[in-house]
Amino acid sequence: MNALLIKLLLPYLPRYAEEDGDFFSVPRVELVQHLMTAGYAQDIADNTLEMLENLLDTLATLNSDALQQGEWCFVSFPAQLMANSVLTALSDPGSRLFASNFWNTQGISNDKKDQQRNVLNELENARFKNHASRKAEPIRYCYVAWSIIKLDNKILFYQREDTQKRFDKSAGDYGLIGGRANQNDIPLTDKAIALSALQSPHSELIKQSLPETLKRELREEAGLLFEQHYTFKSWRSLNPYQQVQGSAPNHALTEYYLDIFQIELTLEGYLYLQQKVEHDERLVWFSIEDMVSGETVDGKIPYIKALYDDFLNDRAKLNAELTHLPESFSSHYLFNPEKYGVTFPADCQKPILAGTLGKEKTLGLNVTPRQLLLLLGLVAHLRGFDFSIIEENITLHHFGWVEVANHTALQSELKALATVINSTDIKIENQRDVFFRLSVSPEVIFFDAVLYSFIVKKDDLQATKAKIPIVICRESFATALGEVKEKVEKFKITLELVSGLKLLSENQYVAENERAVKVEDAYKKGLHKNALFLTLGLRGLVRREDGVIKFDIDFLVQDNNNFVI
Repeated sequence: MNALLIKLLLPYLPRYAEEDGDFFSVPRVELVQHLMTAGYAQDIADNTLEMLENLLDTLATLNSDALQQGEWCFVSFPAQLMANSVLTALSDPGSRLFASNFWNTQGISNDKKDQQRNVLNELENARFKNHASRKAEPIRYCYVAWSIIKLDNKILFYQREDTQKRFDKSAGDYGLIGGRANQNDIPLTDKAIALSALQSPHSELIKQSLPETLKRELREEAGLLFEQHYTFKSWRSLNPYQQVQGSAPNHALTEYYLDIFQIELTLEGYLYLQQKVEHDERLVWFSIEDMVSGETVDGKIPYIKALYDDFLNDRAKLNAELTHLPESFSSHYLFNPEKYGVTFPADCQKPILAGTLGKEKTLGLNVTPRQLLLLLGLVAHLRGFDFSIIEENITLHHFGWVEVANHTALQSELKALATVINSTDIKIENQRDVFFRLSVSPEVIFFDAVLYSFIVKKDDLQATKAKIPIVICRESFATALGEVKEKVEKFKITLELVSGLKLLSENQYVAENERAVKVEDAYKKGLHKNALFLTLGLRGLVRREDGVIKFDIDFLVQDNNNFVI
């Protein structure tokens, strides 16, 4: 548009008083006539006025009702100033609304980025919210790959960019791991085609490239490598949605196309991720309930608005879908029998017992004292026992896995032990001579009764209370992986049961003895099923052997001063 045409119109524009609200309008035909009088053809004059009308109407400076009647009329004096500012800038080749380098993005400060974002945010939000039909056209398109990494009914999130300063944290500051596609994800050498596709709606080329986006984002945000650490499959393609959004200054009315992928971790990927999350504060687990609610958890807010919208904000349905998704990693033990037990001795003088509960037999194993210590270490870690000391170059992972990457001697010992053990039903797994575990369901693993004590206060035994406190203690013990901590658990059970157990510890009763059977039954219905009792790794307090009912561990009566807390 010729700057001279605009300059010619400026003196003939309508006016609005700075005070008292007086104003006058100008017919559009008069403005056209002024341009024609200056020597311009009517089609040029009409086109110029049409362009300027669209501009000023978009800026909301002209009275819409008057404009429909063919009149130019400003809505206020500030509107007149706005119109004159823009038109004067357009008519003056030396004028700019922004500095010549205002929109540069390379090597600029955060303050400069804030300025760019604020301008775009104001303009785009106004355009989006004030559109007559609520259907403003997007000017930015984003193709996004998200991942679902689900472990223990929790989903992994990553801290979003610009959450500290330039982002409204009330909307959410943690998103699913993933991000938007860029031209490097597209298998094309022609960057013009790639960029055009990225900045166009409904591009199949970009949608087909989202798996590459996923791989790149998982590598950048979580350090996970495709195939070595995980594989994936498509879970859900969301309906496109629009929002005024964008990191830093890349802020505009954007249409988003999101594909969500379900991640399946390898063993190595699972173990790696545990360590990564522990040391990277940007990675955070949200329970499915917290994720779906969108509420703040420890100052952190999950942001999955696109997912809410795709489920039409039916949070219950979203919760059900996520709950039914399989875990990203599951540990399948090679030996997982029912009603079975394996009891490990505290020293080589006793055998390993294994078999159907109540019918355990000696497991035919010939292990050295050193191998037993190795086996005890694997078993204790598999059972979830805490270690007070761990040998150097050993890392203990979930599900009983032990990493010995920098311990060649221990690697050789574990491989030799596996050869011995794997001749039986129970097995040792070996991954790349680095990760080892006894692959037996932890629930069937028990430890020698000699490690345990049942302790009660003398005064409590003589009391008249219905229930009294007792303590069951598991001693610390040495293994080839380190020293296992002592474990002390406190329970409150009936005085009658404690007295009955004390009698079993002092006397032998035949299996048919009515009183002994009653004590055994009360114990098995209560304490034996207690979750804390099960964590101790004790096969049981009461057992039957050779037709006799026995109390299986030391029963200690202590005075108040010596009572274990």
